[in-house]
Amino acid sequence: MNKRYILGICITVLVLGINQYFIQYWLKQKKTDANTINVAGKQRMLSQRIAVEFHRIGSEAKSKEDLKSLLTQWESAHELLKSRVDNIDKTSKEEASLSDKLKAVELYINFIKEQVKHTGNSEIPLKAIIQNQNKFLLEMDAIVEILEKNSDSKLSFIVRIEYLLFLLALLVLILEVFFIYRPIEKELKKSGLILKDKNEKLNHALEKIQEKNKELNEITYIASHDLQEPLRTVSTMVDMFDNRYNDSFDEQGKTMLGFINAATSRMRNLVKDLLEYSVLGQNKKITKVDCNEVLMNVKQDLSTMISKNNAIIEWNTLPIITAYKSELRLLFQNLISNAIKFQDPENQPKIKISSEDIQQYWKFKVSDNGIGIKEEYKEKIFSIFKRIHSKEAYEGTGIGLSHCKKIVEMHDGKLWVDSKEGEGSDFYFTIKKEIVKFNV
Repeated sequence: MNKRYILGICITVLVLGINQYFIQYWLKQKKTDANTINVAGKQRMLSQRIAVEFHRIGSEAKSKEDLKSLLTQWESAHELLKSRVDNIDKTSKEEASLSDKLKAVELYINFIKEQVKHTGNSEIPLKAIIQNQNKFLLEMDAIVEILEKNSDSKLSFIVRIEYLLFLLALLVLILEVFFIYRPIEKELKKSGLILKDKNEKLNHALEKIQEKNKELNEITYIASHDLQEPLRTVSTMVDMFDNRYNDSFDEQGKTMLGFINAATSRMRNLVKDLLEYSVLGQNKKITKVDCNEVLMNVKQDLSTMISKNNAIIEWNTLPIITAYKSELRLLFQNLISNAIKFQDPENQPKIKISSEDIQQYWKFKVSDNGIGIKEEYKEKIFSIFKRIHSKEAYEGTGIGLSHCKKIVEMHDGKLWVDSKEGEGSDFYFTIKKEIVKFNV
């Protein structure tokens, strides 16, 4: 299709180029013809002035000099005319006729030349000069007529050529329409229909995905919500059982009861995290959020953890952005708490938060000096329930970074990490300045 389209354009350009070439060529020829006719006209004028000067010879001494000057100009004009006539395109008949006429004119010029030579020595034959001039003018009229007919014939030829080129261009355009552009149009229409059909199928699939996603969130919410009550009952019963019968258990029994308590506690946290994950972004409003204020609140919420680990949290002046305030707070809280949690026991946690304005986005960076992440785990850590450390080594449900990823996506942004094992981590995320409302 592209080749045919380019071929059609090339043919059109070629025809237009040929058309322009002929126009310019024949216009140049027409200009040459006009100049030649102008030279013939100048000769007519000079011959008439010479006749006048012959009449003035007797009354003005200066007239003889003027006569010689005019004769010189007349001869020059005649030579120029012969040169121009030789250079124009003409038929053999026109060439023979013009040659005869120019020779006759030359005889008349020579006659006047002889009269000028003898002026003052004898009586001026005015009657013969006037007769000579009349014959000369008749010959010049004949020359001009031949030149005009020659020029008109060229003009007619130009017009015919232009008509032919116009018809050729029209024919080329018609052929292009039928054999190039119409097939292209049909292919485009066909492609448009295919694209429309695919878009409809895609929209239908998207609606189904959104519907299933909504159902999944509802199921997750219901399951998480309904699981809390039996979990509280189990936890309460275990506590009551422990308080009432603790003295009756040996060490093994007490250990097993402790396992039950710990497992119940983990289950409660997991259900709580699942519940929070399922309702992220629901019925929330996008507002102006001061990130400095958000970090102050996060620092207050994590005050016990910060104090216990002697953590240092610093940030530069952060921007006021458009965001979901509660979700943004949870995002910073998860990243900072992870940065404090995943540390060498002998290390003092140091976390630094910074921001950068990059065109349509705000880019944030949360840096820590923790244990770092192996290269093969950099993508896996953002999957739900994905853990890369044992529960015994580091507590957690494996949902925190999934939370973070979902929150960032709610803000039309991306979340990624740059880290090396044992050298700390740099978590980056972007927040779009103009957010399209997130649909869960």
